[in-house]
Amino acid sequence: MTLELQLFEAYRADRQNQDIAGFSLEALPHVRRYLPSGDCTDAEALLCFSQLSVGQEAAQIREQIAYFQARRQDFEWKVYAFEQPTALKQLLEAEGFEAGEPELFMLYPLLESKQAKVPARADLPAGVSLRRIIDPLDLDDVLRVQAQIWGRDFEWLRAKLAASLGKEGEMSMFCAYADGHPIGTGWTDYPPDSRFPELHGGAVLPAWRHRGVYSALFDVRFEEARARGFEWMAVDASLMSRPILEAIGFMPICPTWPMRYRVQTEGRN
Repeated sequence: MTLELQLFEAYRADRQNQDIAGFSLEALPHVRRYLPSGDCTDAEALLCFSQLSVGQEAAQIREQIAYFQARRQDFEWKVYAFEQPTALKQLLEAEGFEAGEPELFMLYPLLESKQAKVPARADLPAGVSLRRIIDPLDLDDVLRVQAQIWGRDFEWLRAKLAASLGKEGEMSMFCAYADGHPIGTGWTDYPPDSRFPELHGGAVLPAWRHRGVYSALFDVRFEEARARGFEWMAVDASLMSRPILEAIGFMPICPTWPMRYRVQTEGRN
């Protein structure tokens, strides 16, 4: 077993029964299913950590499609390249799933301080500052940045982020501002009893890239996670952020894809 596979299996064991704020977990034999609850009912449902049965893959995929069609709910099936079957992405596409932008699951050894390659924090451009987001009302700025960068609406994410902000110690979020206008974001999830804090939402508007803003957003989260004594930092790196994270010293583990299924909308109220 390769080191990459060993680390992925450790991550899976650590995370596959973790609660997610605003979701209820159903631990099925072949997949973990997270259903939006409370204030998060407009969010997409999530399937992850698949171990489909040999010879039953198509039937188990169709079982989940039928389940969500009955609920009239869109959902995402998160696929890691190390999962079984190895052709899961292709099997999902054959059943009507659409693959989102490919990402790379990466890990950084936080406790091996001698290996840390994080550079001294560069000065931010004039007029730019970082602000910790605590008040859910400030999520307007975070979602605005995400929508501008990815070209789609992120309102569905608001309730989940607000629920996490409301649980002390489980999320740390920052937004970069230029003369009062939001230009970049980044947050860290700290699941209870997990060795793997996870980076999310690290992105900067195009006009402000290559000017130290992305690095500053990363540095403040890196320093905080290491100060808390965590062992590893995890991230699903986009094509934009992968080169930066590899240069810092993140270890590539395996490709991952968000596979989305849009349930038929006819007849919805």
